[in-house]
Amino acid sequence: MEDIFAKMPFGKVALEKLAPVEQNFRLFSAGWLGDGKSREVMQISGAVFREAKSGPRKGTLCMQVPGTTRTTFVTAAEMDAVADMEGVTP
Repeated sequence: MEDIFAKMPFGKVALEKLAPVEQNFRLFSAGWLGDGKSREVMQISGAVFREAKSGPRKGTLCMQVPGTTRTTFVTAAEMDAVADMEGVTP
């Protein structure tokens, strides 16, 4: 299971705030907070996942480990700072 959020500016900031995290920790939820008119703060959640032991996804990281969910909040300014350092748009 690839952590696509980890490659994005908000994911990089979130992982920095949540550090240290386990090897199988993956971000799985991200969304803007507020009334929908302004984008100032994003809530990002992640958890530790384990490999499935049976079924069609056997051997892949797809089973969320109970009790490992962690959440942080990232501001647009924090994302912009990372994007500016990397020369990308958030």
